[in-house]
Amino acid sequence: MGFRGFLALIAMTAAAGCSPEDDEVGSTDGGCSAASCASACRGAGLPGGFCLGSLCVCEGSDGGTDTDAADIADRAPSDVPAEQCDVDILFVYDTSGSMMDAVGPLTTEAFPGFADALAAYPHLGTVHVGVKTNLFGEHAFENGGVGFSCDGGVEETVQTSLFLTSGWDLGEPHDAHCCEEIPPLDCGFASGQRWIEGPSATMLDEFACAANVPCQQDVMAGEPTLEAGLRGLQHDGNAGFLREGAVLLTVFITDEEDQSSQTIRSLHDGLVALKGGDERYVGVVTIGGPRVGTEEVNSVTGAMGCFGTYGGTEETPRIMDFTALFGDKGVHYEMCGDNDLSGALTAGLDMLKLRCDEIIFL
Repeated sequence: MGFRGFLALIAMTAAAGCSPEDDEVGSTDGGCSAASCASACRGAGLPGGFCLGSLCVCEGSDGGTDTDAADIADRAPSDVPAEQCDVDILFVYDTSGSMMDAVGPLTTEAFPGFADALAAYPHLGTVHVGVKTNLFGEHAFENGGVGFSCDGGVEETVQTSLFLTSGWDLGEPHDAHCCEEIPPLDCGFASGQRWIEGPSATMLDEFACAANVPCQQDVMAGEPTLEAGLRGLQHDGNAGFLREGAVLLTVFITDEEDQSSQTIRSLHDGLVALKGGDERYVGVVTIGGPRVGTEEVNSVTGAMGCFGTYGGTEETPRIMDFTALFGDKGVHYEMCGDNDLSGALTAGLDMLKLRCDEIIFL
């Protein structure tokens, strides 16, 4: 039995609930449920299975035919040394005043569940996690987080293309009006780098520190969220974060439309170029607003959007068009209604695992 035989790509639909017979190969038009897939594979005498796109993949079967060492490429993943998928994840935060309500929930609620689920992925190798603001280049902010227009603190120049290695004090309120904070707490990454390395016992605490981002905005620069992510990944000060052979997942979180000067095609191509032009190694999650807003979310500008758990979010059609350029490697999640950030990261994780499965098995 060859490669397709041992994978036992099972034909099933949600309505039919079919079980595999004799490890035969089929296609599915109805999608794949992880629970149904695993159950169907066990019913066929196999140890389990997982979803690869719309296909159910049974592991651990070679049909009793693939026993030659020369045929090792045709054997089931569980019959050969385990393959691993290294992952580099960058979180790009909109650090404007209006986003401060979403900072805590992502740090304390959404990311821990994401990290646990990622660690449970059987083919996970090592992980790099970076955090940065949605600015790039040098900007002058008030030292200690005091806004210039408020009481004239000490000005400090910050290279915002660098990943954050310090966080805001959870016990201190954000100055969302002045929004020139400089985070005072050194996160003490065990890696000694500008990013977190995992899986590790310190990963969650380190992320909780760095992801408690400061309120940091430059009204003259606007909010070039997408370009800020690309520029950060390209910056020499973050060298070593990107690894050859690792899947790159970039997560953009904002409540306003992207204001980058580059076209969305240029931004897409820039991210793909970081992985040698191979789109299999690039995934994008954007968390923002709807394409067409139904409510006025800014009484000053009249901007339309939606209201949700974290307040108002403006329309983000440009960001949605950017995400669409990645096809099934891009996920957009709207911060509308009861949607929370945990759902966004879950959707991103599902897409990330598909990227890894595609690289390892196909």
